[in-house]
Amino acid sequence: MSCTPATPGLLLGGQLHNSTSSDLARAREVFDRVVALGGNAVTATVSWHLVEPEEGVYDFSGVDPLVDMARERGLALTLLWFGAYKNAASTYAPRWVRADASRFPRAELGAASAGPSAFSRPGTPVLSVFSAELRAADRRAFEALTAHLASTGAAQADGGPLVMLQVENETGLLGAGRDHSAVANAAWAAQVPTTLTDWLAAHPDARGTAARLWREHGSRSAGTWAELFGQDAWAEETFMAAGFAAYCGELAAAGAERLDVTYYANAWLGPQPGQDLPGQYPSGGPVGGQVDVWRALAPALAFLGPDVYVDDVKTALAPYVRGDNALVVPESRLAVGNLFWALGSGAVAFSVFGVDDVRTDGQLAAAYRLLGGAGEVIRAAQREGRVRPVLLESGESAVVELGGLRWTLRGSMDVLKAMFLDAGVAVRTEAAEAPSESVGDALVTSPADTRATAVLVDLGGDELLAIGQGLMFEVEGADGSLVEIDDAWEGAYVDGAWVAGRNLNGDERLNLLPPDSLGAVRLRVLRRG
Repeated sequence: MSCTPATPGLLLGGQLHNSTSSDLARAREVFDRVVALGGNAVTATVSWHLVEPEEGVYDFSGVDPLVDMARERGLALTLLWFGAYKNAASTYAPRWVRADASRFPRAELGAASAGPSAFSRPGTPVLSVFSAELRAADRRAFEALTAHLASTGAAQADGGPLVMLQVENETGLLGAGRDHSAVANAAWAAQVPTTLTDWLAAHPDARGTAARLWREHGSRSAGTWAELFGQDAWAEETFMAAGFAAYCGELAAAGAERLDVTYYANAWLGPQPGQDLPGQYPSGGPVGGQVDVWRALAPALAFLGPDVYVDDVKTALAPYVRGDNALVVPESRLAVGNLFWALGSGAVAFSVFGVDDVRTDGQLAAAYRLLGGAGEVIRAAQREGRVRPVLLESGESAVVELGGLRWTLRGSMDVLKAMFLDAGVAVRTEAAEAPSESVGDALVTSPADTRATAVLVDLGGDELLAIGQGLMFEVEGADGSLVEIDDAWEGAYVDGAWVAGRNLNGDERLNLLPPDSLGAVRLRVLRRG
C-alpha cells in the first residue's frame, strides 16, 4: 500500500458530482472538462448498489470505462467507494441490504438528540456501523472491486491510471452523539479496544478529543467507554469514531491485499459554524478532533483528508498537518485561496467538488496551469520544507520566514490605497470584478476568489518563487540584516522549465503578483553587507 500517490508533481483536479459516473457519456464530457481546466487528476464514484445489485452478483461494467477514460486522457484517477456510508447516510447500500433490518440493523438515535441538522431528511436510511454482518458484506464487495481492478491492470503500479481509493464517504452519524441500537449499546458497554488505549499511552503529547477525555478520566488501560472517556457528547463521538475507523480500516486492509493503491478516508468537518456538537455534524467521522482515534484503529488508511467547505481553510487544515498524515484535500468548494493555502501547507493533492460546473477559462483553470507546470518544483520544496502559504483577507498582512529571509506580505490593493489616495492621487484600489467560476446552470454558484494569496518556494541562492495574486513584497534578513529585492522576473514553468516574461521594475514592483489575475514571479535578493 502506498502512503501517498507515486507522482513527482502535484495532483490537481476535480471530483464529479455524485451521480455523474452512472452516465458514462456524461462522465466522459466531465473528464474532458478536467483536461480543459489544466488538471491532471479526476475523482469518480463507484456505487455499491450498482456493483452488487444482488448479493454475490457483481457488475463492473460501470467501473472499467472510468478507468479507460482516465487512461486515455492521461489523468490520475481516484475512485470513491460509496458503500454503506455516504454523507452519514446509507442510500448507496444495495436494496437487499436495506430491506433486511434483522440482518443489517439500522442506527437508532435514542432519546437524546443533538438538535436539528439541515442535512437530515425523514426516511433516510442509516445502517449501524456496529453490525458485523454489514461490515462483512461491505468488505466482500470492496474485495471484489479491488480484485477486479487488480486483474485489469488499473493501478498506477501496474501501468494504469488509478492512484487512490477512498473508503466510504464522510462517515459519521447525524442526529445524535452516538448510535443507540441494540448492537451499538452492546459495543458501548464492552471494553475499549486495547489498540486505542495503547496508542494513547504511547502518544502523551496527543491533543485530540480522545486523549483529553482519557487523561481527564485517569488514563486507565482498561474499562468501558463510559469509564475511560465519560458519557458526554464528546465521549459518544469518540466511541463512534472508533466504530467507523475500525470499519473503514478493515475494508482498506482487505483492499490493500489485492490492489496496490493509496487508501484513505475523508471528513465532513466539525465542529463548524451552525454545527457545534457531534450529531449536528456527523459524529464519529475523521474530523480534526478524532484524527488520533482513526490513526490508532485504521492504520491501513494512508491518510485522512478534510473536505473544505467552511470559510476558514487555515483552521480546517491544521489538524491534518502532522507527521503521520499526508495532507490531501479530497474535496473543496471552488476557491483558489483554499488551493494555494493547501499546497503551501504541504498538500500533495487537491480536488474541487462538482468539476462538472467549473468554467474552463476561469481562475481555477489559470491556477492549475501555473501550479501544474511548477508541480515538480513545488513537490520537491514540500519534501524539503522550503514552501509556505499566504492567504490574506482585506487589510491583513503576513510575515513569512523562508530561506534565511523574512518576507512581509501585504495585499497590493491595500498598499496602493494607503500610498496614493492619502496623497490625493486617484488610482484604482479594488481588483477588477471577475466573472463567476461556475457555468451558468450550476446549482451552486462560485464567485472568483479576490483574496491575496500565494505559494512561496525558496529556490535557494536567495531566490524566491511566488505563484498567486494580489501581493506586495518587502524583505529583510531573518536576523534583521539589510537586504533588498535585486531582480524580479515574471513568467511561468512549462513542463518543469522556467520561461521568463517581463523583467519587473519601477511601478511594476508595486504589483509583483497582479491583483486581477494569477501570475508567477521569481525574486532575487541582494544582501547589503
